[in-house]
Amino acid sequence: MFWDRVAPLYDFFENTFNRAAYDGTGEAVARMIRPDDRVLECACGTGAISAAIAPVCAHLVATDYSEGMLSQARKKLTTHSNVTVEQADITALSYAADSFDVAVAGNVIHLLPDPAQALRELARVVKPGGTIIVPTYVSLADGANNPIPRLLSRLGVRFQEHFTPASYQAFVEGMGYDEARFRLVRGRIPCAIAVFPNRKQEG
Repeated sequence: MFWDRVAPLYDFFENTFNRAAYDGTGEAVARMIRPDDRVLECACGTGAISAAIAPVCAHLVATDYSEGMLSQARKKLTTHSNVTVEQADITALSYAADSFDVAVAGNVIHLLPDPAQALRELARVVKPGGTIIVPTYVSLADGANNPIPRLLSRLGVRFQEHFTPASYQAFVEGMGYDEARFRLVRGRIPCAIAVFPNRKQEG
């Protein structure tokens, strides 16, 4: 798997080419977490966002589809006794409905053939009234013309969507989350963080 192969170099690449967004996203997400929250993180990668969340929540289940990425995440999170690191598929989660207060899925939606299914799964496992947080890399202009995604494509990264802030907002709202709030973390590849309440079973 591509992500298994690149996992040992992933932090180096992000810190070299996109550090402001890489660090800033974790810091921004951590400020949205409450001390008593039970958090599920999907697509945790090497654990960059996980390391920011872990000190501020009750328990974190950090997951990724790639075992190579999980190996790196375990090294980064070894000092946090409130963290479980395990393999999971964001589009077919094994967790029971209403298991978590918060779900986080960082920088994965633009890579998925069916991002809508991923959001449906996050909504399923989060309690009614809980929070879903989805940071996603975006381009400030036409994403297809951004040189960095083109470079990543040559290396094997397959972008299914080239979101701009506007098109990402349209996607989230099109999924029925009209109350979503958005924050842009600047960087060479900026990250738009969508935050919205899980309104299922309400009203």
